[in-house]
Amino acid sequence: MKKLMIMLCAACLLCVAVPAFSVLAAENEGEPTNVNITVVMPEIVMPPTEEPAPSPPAEIKVFPSNVEEIRENGGWQIIRTYELQADESPQDIPRESFTRSGWEFNLTDIIRRETANAETQEHTETVTLETDSNVLEQIMPLLSQTIEYRNEDGFVGVLSLNVSSIKVETAGTRTTSHTMTVTREYPRLSSNDTSHVPKTVTDRGTTYHLAGVDWKVGNYSTVDYVEIADYYTAVATYTATGTSTRVTGYITTAEYTGTLARLSQGKTTYIAFFLGEEIRTPLEMVTPTPEPTPESTPEPTPVEEPTDEEPEDCPDEVITETPDDEIEGKNNLMWLAIIPCLVVLVGGAYYFLRRKGKPHNEETRNANPVADDDGGDGSSGSGG
Repeated sequence: MKKLMIMLCAACLLCVAVPAFSVLAAENEGEPTNVNITVVMPEIVMPPTEEPAPSPPAEIKVFPSNVEEIRENGGWQIIRTYELQADESPQDIPRESFTRSGWEFNLTDIIRRETANAETQEHTETVTLETDSNVLEQIMPLLSQTIEYRNEDGFVGVLSLNVSSIKVETAGTRTTSHTMTVTREYPRLSSNDTSHVPKTVTDRGTTYHLAGVDWKVGNYSTVDYVEIADYYTAVATYTATGTSTRVTGYITTAEYTGTLARLSQGKTTYIAFFLGEEIRTPLEMVTPTPEPTPESTPEPTPVEEPTDEEPEDCPDEVITETPDDEIEGKNNLMWLAIIPCLVVLVGGAYYFLRRKGKPHNEETRNANPVADDDGGDGSSGSGG
């Protein structure tokens, strides 16, 4: 009887467990199980490969001389000014797009401008002309008030007359010779003999020589009815050769002063305009999370505390992990299969123990009347 009850409990346990595990296997079919599969691959040593040398970044040959930023009406524009020298090319101006502070800037236009350099210098020019007179009033009409001037270096300007600088000098002289004459009178001479007259005289430092004598009778006296001169007056003429110097002309000089200027080609200026466009990130649709009700408050998910141990690098292992929700569902299903089995097992054990105690009590009760009977008949009991 005992063996029969044990076999019956085992059969009931199998009848309950087998369908439960069949359902569990059917539900887990085609799903990953909570098993970590580690595949160890042999380490393969690859020969070192030569990495290509990185290409150097594009060298910027031209840098802006000025950068201006304009923000208006919600827009952003950057203006770069480049001043190119004679040995620089417009192709060196950067045209690539760039980003700054969440904005993307693209080239829209490039404008070219030519600049000129102006150089100035002070200049004084001296003008010379010949005049017949040295009188300033007669010279002024001959001089122009302004003159246009250009020098060999290309400086051009208008110069004005400086009146205080006018100077007049003698251009030259001419020497001529002429005869100079002086006369002298010698009165009351006794006779008209030229020996009484000096042969030379000096006047103003010039020596004159006797050229001729004219005689004049001073008074007449009558002697023997003949008129006799009482005395004579000699009028002597003296001559000398003289020279004279005459100015042939005048040289007038005047200075003109002013500022000269020269224009030369300067730098070539390029202005690059970059228009900015704000970089906008597309919005993601987020499903609102329903607020928990007081009846069903989700349990807080336990947060794993970080450990100091660093995970070992397993480059050759492939680990398959099962989500916690699936593991929890499978555990619940296993408990649903195990609990009925435990109930049946406990029930069977209880029934077996109960049945085991019942026959013992019946045999005891059956044995007691016999003992009573035997006790009443002592002789027959011992005789038997």
